Amino acid sequence: MRLKTIFALFAVYAVTAAPEFLPGEWRVIVQPATNDAVEVYYQPMSPVLLRSYEGIGPFRRALETAEQRAKTYPNDLAPPYILHEPYRLVAPYVTARGRELALPSISGVDPADGKSIPYTVVPQVRPAENSQAELTALMESDGGPIDEPEVFGMGIEPELNRVVLQTNTFDQDLRRRLAQHYGGLTVIEWNPLGQPPRLD
Repeated sequence: MRLKTIFALFAVYAVTAAPEFLPGEWRVIVQPATNDAVEVYYQPMSPVLLRSYEGIGPFRRALETAEQRAKTYPNDLAPPYILHEPYRLVAPYVTARGRELALPSISGVDPADGKSIPYTVVPQVRPAENSQAELTALMESDGGPIDEPEVFGMGIEPELNRVVLQTNTFDQDLRRRLAQHYGGLTVIEWNPLGQPPRLD
């Protein structure tokens, strides 16, 4: 595993001489977004493997409520997410109405260790470019970016407010095609060691 990581990091530097490492996000921006090309990033290790999830229960339940809000008002809100260390619920908005919809605190009861613990979570509201409706429409569209031959997976990444396209290879034409067709809705996650899922 260590040799694979070292190889992948060498591959990053082979693509660009000055990648930008974002501490705390575990992402290396291999090629930043431009007016005519989407961003490419590499993630040496998933932060999921490094985080402690102690006490996250109330935030996960509040996230479910925030996600339902975004689905109910998809043109005003963007997908919400949890930040760690310390836990915070982020509720992005794309319209002025969306900001008001995202603001109310979320209360409930979290069952933990056989007890029902009441909680109140106040969302942190932040502006976002892409709405829940736009990101969902791209994921569900026929002939979407998943049809690009280099792309073997895709999904909405709320924290990036983009549809992330997974690939183990890319070129500048792909970056430009995605930018031309989908604007700022997409970003490429490049993993030179990644493999398409097996369809058994």
